[in-house]
Amino acid sequence: MRGEPASDGTLKPLTPNPSPARGEGNQTWEPIMQLLNRFTALFKQRSTPSPPAARLFSPPYAPTAGWWRDDPAEQLRNYSSWVYAAVNAIAQEVARQRPFVYRNTGQAEHEQIALAHTHPLCRLLDAPNPWLTPWELWYLTVVYLELTGNCYWYAPGDELWVVPTPWVRIVPDPREFVRSYEIAAPGLPVEKLNPDQVIHLKYPNPLDPHYGLSPLQANALTVDANTELQKSRYHTFLAGPRPGVVLQTEQTLNDQTIQRLEEKLESKFAGRQNWHRPMVLEQGLKASPWTLTPAEMDFMNSSKMTRDEILAVFRVPPPVTGVMENVGLGGGIWDGARAMFCEGTVQPKLDLIAQSLTRTLARRYGLDVAVSFPDCSPRVIEERRKDDELDARLGIRTVNEIRQARGLKPLGPATG
Repeated sequence: MRGEPASDGTLKPLTPNPSPARGEGNQTWEPIMQLLNRFTALFKQRSTPSPPAARLFSPPYAPTAGWWRDDPAEQLRNYSSWVYAAVNAIAQEVARQRPFVYRNTGQAEHEQIALAHTHPLCRLLDAPNPWLTPWELWYLTVVYLELTGNCYWYAPGDELWVVPTPWVRIVPDPREFVRSYEIAAPGLPVEKLNPDQVIHLKYPNPLDPHYGLSPLQANALTVDANTELQKSRYHTFLAGPRPGVVLQTEQTLNDQTIQRLEEKLESKFAGRQNWHRPMVLEQGLKASPWTLTPAEMDFMNSSKMTRDEILAVFRVPPPVTGVMENVGLGGGIWDGARAMFCEGTVQPKLDLIAQSLTRTLARRYGLDVAVSFPDCSPRVIEERRKDDELDARLGIRTVNEIRQARGLKPLGPATG
């Protein structure tokens, strides 16, 4: 491990200070935390505000693109448009899944003994608190993870509460990694919670070991571009449509002549029944259609480009969000998109959540208690059925072993 530079330019090794060990063989976190703090500060220095000379040439009254990427409250305000379509699809799919709580007695799948539904952990996940359903618990968890990279559960005992991410601040500790969690609810004094009262779910962040990094933060510039495109389109419709034709002349026309021409054109050519009538002009007038310039047409096409970038960062295929551009391919495009979505997007998130809950929540009920989520892909489920059928037919596994792997009760001895 590298240490601090000495006066002669060499590195002094960091010697861990003796402290009471939390577990057998554990040492203090202080040397590791010193390095992590330096590493985090190095990247935070790169995101410092620009000097006044640089701000002098920036657009007036316009914040820097992606300025909100480190503000959890502003991240939640971006839960709209294609961000909402992508995150909502992921959250709904995760909320449909049911966690499998088991006691691990070996490496084989049939050695994972499912816990009874009356087990305290099963009851806790089935009824988090009197005002929250399991579906809402998983939905909100994924929404906070996708938008802010962090989700906090307050777990005082037999209840689970989702704490809004903007309310929470982590207090680091050089020995215990986290000293406390500060909860600052609006209108209430700050309350400190012990680390064992909070379950912190987060996406890995290479820049900060304490806070997670969300896909929304990684896609801040594209999200801002999409927002500005929507604002521009709104203001375009608010200002009214462009005229379909432009009349040009070298003569100077007074207001009465202009009004007469407008009324004449409207009376003769307004409405879909008159669009084919020929136009006869007088006094040297020339008519030309009002067309979009190549730059304007590219501006309109960029809306689709930002949509695809947002969906790609969240790893959500367009058909899952309701965009069906290749309808002629039939149901195959939906089946393929759903299999891709479940296997490449939803299942890795389920695995991360399950491992985090095993470490922070399930271990409270026993060192061999774990949480997992079965494969959610429809293709995997169908393959699993075929494997179970083949194993039973060849005698590789008994019917009861297959039922136990699915969390079902065994049958009688004659059948098993």
